[in-house]
Amino acid sequence: MNRANLIAQANQMYGNNILNPQQLKWMDKPAGDPSGLAYLKPLDSLLVRQTLSLTEMMVGLAGSAKYGIFNNKGEQVYYAFEESDFCQRAYCPQTRRFDLHIVDSANQELIRLRREFKCCSGCCWFACCGGCSQEITVESPPGTIIGFVTQECSCWRIHYVLKDETGRPVLKIVGPGCMCDGPYACCCENKFTLYGMDGSTEIGAIYKKYAGFVAEAMTNSDTFTIQMPMDLSVRMKAVALGALFLIDFSHFVEGNRR
Repeated sequence: MNRANLIAQANQMYGNNILNPQQLKWMDKPAGDPSGLAYLKPLDSLLVRQTLSLTEMMVGLAGSAKYGIFNNKGEQVYYAFEESDFCQRAYCPQTRRFDLHIVDSANQELIRLRREFKCCSGCCWFACCGGCSQEITVESPPGTIIGFVTQECSCWRIHYVLKDETGRPVLKIVGPGCMCDGPYACCCENKFTLYGMDGSTEIGAIYKKYAGFVAEAMTNSDTFTIQMPMDLSVRMKAVALGALFLIDFSHFVEGNRR
């Protein structure tokens, strides 16, 4: 990779305006629906871009994750920020406990994602045990559970089940045979396929996008896209968004890459 490309990638990272609402166009809330999930109703895809942590890039200290969530027109739909313990971020980054607060342009919290710390979670072979299964709880508004994402036991590929508020399975996610991450993973397709509960009808997918050599080499700043049916209920769209964040925290968060 030549010098010009490296400089362009660095400028793109430092030019991130997710945290500056004055330089962003926010999506207008659909009329006639006061729910915080109303933004999701007309959408069948989202782009989730993690903001660059200067602290992480310069001194290697793990900061709280922050994300911009955009529609296919480039308009920002939500902003998400993590609340977690520094020691867990530093020493057990992929299994740490966190609350992820998802807010709108008025800084009103509309969705909250909660994951508890499980020291042995992550391995697909032992996910049949509750203490070893990755799980996230989705609330909207905060305090009202609308669904869960739970890891299932499997022999090879990662399996997740998306459930409604009663615990009834609604959708299923199956991960790729091989997950690639880091600065040299530019040719890998990290596709997590979204299926109906029949396990064979593909209705969408979550993709982890290659962020560029500089970002991948020096930070944990990730970019994802999610595709889902337009007519999927807004609650299950929010649960699918929760699955995207669970995938990021569970499989693409590492210790200091420097």
